[in-house]
Amino acid sequence: MPTLNLGIVAHVDAGKTTLTERLLFETGVTTHIGRVDHGDTATDTDSLERQRGITIRSAVVTFTVRPVDGACVKVNLIDTPGHSDFVAEVERALAVLDGAVLVVSAVEGVQPQTRVLIRILERLHIPFLIFANKIDRVGAKCDETMAAIREALTGDAVALTRPTDLGTRSSAVRPCDGAGFLDDLVERLAECDDRVLRRYVDGAQPFTEPEALACLARHTANGNVHPVYFGSALTGIGVADIIDGLGRYLPAGTASADGTLHATVFKIERGPAGHKVAFARLHTGTLTARDRVVYHHRSPAGTLVEREGMATGIDTFTSGAATAAAPAKAGEIAKVVGLPDIEIGDQLGPWDPAKGGRHFAPPGLEAVVLARNPADRPALFEALRQLSEQDPLIDARLDGIDQELTVSLYGEVQKEVLAARLATEFGVEAEFLPTQTVYVERVSGVGEAFEQVPTQNATLGLRVEPGQVGSGVDYRLAVERGWLLPSFHTAVEETLPIELRVGLFGWRVTDCMVTLTQSRYCAPTPPAGYFRWLTSVVLRGALRLAGTTVCAPVSEFEVEIPSQSISQVLQVLHAAGATPGHPEIRTTRCHISGAIPTDQVGPFEQRLPGLSHGEGFFSSRPAGYRPVQGPPPMRAVSGTGRAARPT
Repeated sequence: MPTLNLGIVAHVDAGKTTLTERLLFETGVTTHIGRVDHGDTATDTDSLERQRGITIRSAVVTFTVRPVDGACVKVNLIDTPGHSDFVAEVERALAVLDGAVLVVSAVEGVQPQTRVLIRILERLHIPFLIFANKIDRVGAKCDETMAAIREALTGDAVALTRPTDLGTRSSAVRPCDGAGFLDDLVERLAECDDRVLRRYVDGAQPFTEPEALACLARHTANGNVHPVYFGSALTGIGVADIIDGLGRYLPAGTASADGTLHATVFKIERGPAGHKVAFARLHTGTLTARDRVVYHHRSPAGTLVEREGMATGIDTFTSGAATAAAPAKAGEIAKVVGLPDIEIGDQLGPWDPAKGGRHFAPPGLEAVVLARNPADRPALFEALRQLSEQDPLIDARLDGIDQELTVSLYGEVQKEVLAARLATEFGVEAEFLPTQTVYVERVSGVGEAFEQVPTQNATLGLRVEPGQVGSGVDYRLAVERGWLLPSFHTAVEETLPIELRVGLFGWRVTDCMVTLTQSRYCAPTPPAGYFRWLTSVVLRGALRLAGTTVCAPVSEFEVEIPSQSISQVLQVLHAAGATPGHPEIRTTRCHISGAIPTDQVGPFEQRLPGLSHGEGFFSSRPAGYRPVQGPPPMRAVSGTGRAARPT
């Protein structure tokens, strides 16, 4: 049976989880439709998710859609968070999808996080349908929603259903058909298909509706056009249409189960006995219990680490959230047990660089975490370590002179959720100190240094230079690998990310390329620990010669306010260091977008209600870093884990 790995993505509160519940009910998986506000949904099983009414962690549920051209399609549906604080969870889920449904509220329209998700889906070449939800709500709009969707897309959108009696309890949908619909559909297809254009202009052989819809399926699969369905997930209006569209317009996986195993790990959980459970999407091949598996991990230094282990248990999804012990084949999602050092982002089988990238900016904030009971500090550290397995971007670590427990964050909601999870899942009452900005350092120029220590029979040279923005740390060799023992190479590679945690101003160094330019040793052979110390010394010297620039995190923002509030809002934005774009006046409302320092997001959000008489809407998302203006902030550091010089 063909398998479609489907993502449901949306701006928070657009109705994503409600649509998931409706899909499960309409396909016969459940007999009860859960409600987010009732805390009984099938995918938000975590008590914290039910308490807050938001999705925090991605979840997988399975259903089957009715036959299309004689073949049923198994759908593994991945429900993802909508809140921007959990954007990293969304990123990991997107990496394993065949297609997606983007939920847009027909009341609020295309919102800031919607635009972010559209850009990522397009960048990853993930085909998607659009469900315009909440047509039964007061304020729902059809033409305005379609116009906003088309404006946000790189490609085009085609409405396959239209609502009637918008904003009322009697709202319904009807299929788009007839000559007017066919002409509009062919015109839009002609904009992205030269063959359709030639036939359309010639006019000798008009398109039939089945022909045009078949062409729409092809262009939906390659991301040029996106079918739009209107409806209400809460009442079920239009949901049967979107179910039909899943089988017709989104491509199910067709990879061979007989090929070489290749899979991507996108989620880690802990089983009842405390063992790791890895969720992996199989791209090719088959994975069976007791198979020996070779898998690859990309280290913080950018080097690939090959590991091997035995998969002692393989479960695949059958119906809803239920799983069964069975071999996993290409296209399926498997729960893998038996690989204790597996991590999120690892790839089973050969490494594919195209599936190893990051598409969202890393967190720009951090906070120190304290155990309310000092005796719980070891338990707190272990709990944060396990939470970091599920979300590596939390990056729980010991920082500063006092070796404080510190975590990276996207926002205040994430901090609140972490505190609640520490209490409920690990029994540790924790207190978070005020959130601080996380600066980074980027290499300014090129610096090269080397050390030759005859007494230790060792020589090492390193060159540091700027890398592409967003590239992290790239480590390369400019000498033959045989000039050093494998243990020496390991010492160098493992020391680099540790050393680069602390730059010239105390912040993490990123987006740089480090090249090994010289390497020698001779008998008597020095210990590997000596090369750790030597790497630290040489890298510091190269960094000092290259210089670094301290950069602060920035966020893209969108704010919508009453037109009479423009001057006050712009004044506050400029005072916060923001760079707003030209305001767009929309009748009585004004829309402003731009960039703002991440540490000013919270203060501005707090001031907006007063500036806009309670009628302002603000949203932001991480957008990388930009150089600090004025004196660069310094960070006090101690005990960074650098190698000591061997005696």
